[in-house]
Amino acid sequence: MSAQRETGLASTGTTNRRSTRGTTLVELMIGLSILVILAGLATPGLASLIRSHNLRTAADDLVYGANLARGQAASNRRAYFLVFSGLAPAGCGLHFSVVQGTGSSCSTMAGGLAIYTADYGAGNTFGNERVDITAFAPAELLTAGGAVCFKPDGRVLRADTGMYFSAPASTTLEAGDVVLQLQRSEGVANRVGTAVQVRIGYNGTARITFGLPMDQLQ
Repeated sequence: MSAQRETGLASTGTTNRRSTRGTTLVELMIGLSILVILAGLATPGLASLIRSHNLRTAADDLVYGANLARGQAASNRRAYFLVFSGLAPAGCGLHFSVVQGTGSSCSTMAGGLAIYTADYGAGNTFGNERVDITAFAPAELLTAGGAVCFKPDGRVLRADTGMYFSAPASTTLEAGDVVLQLQRSEGVANRVGTAVQVRIGYNGTARITFGLPMDQLQ
């Protein structure tokens, strides 16, 4: 019986020593190689996801700016303006400000105070990835100096005339609506990924949309 106990103890000791054996260098290298391969496979998809997130962030920022202008106009009984810098038919970096007018009229933008600014243009100081306005409608947005007027009563008007924006010809856009198409950019000649559109309604509501045909935008 004593011999059996000793044998059992010896066997148990051998089992314990085997179960606590450390990972060998070869096993560690194999594991690291597998992780490197998996990381390489995941990186393109992860990078694309991050870039898509950056574009959505820019679109959300524009929606926020429009909603801020609308809300402040109603609260403070003043005109507020969404002003796009450098707007051009060939496209430009997304750079806009929300400006508080000096009165309730759309003619009061001059001398107003900028209360919010967002910049996604090339070399911006915010560290944002570049996002371009690649198309917009109606063309009157350009002649209005790239400025949209939000009235205290909720209407969205041209900042230069105080009138509603016109609907582009042969389009499903309603008169008064403003649409801007945004796309990630690595330079004007190298815009990449799927574009998104931000639609600001004549009643001031703003939302993100997709897939409006380019021929409906100038």
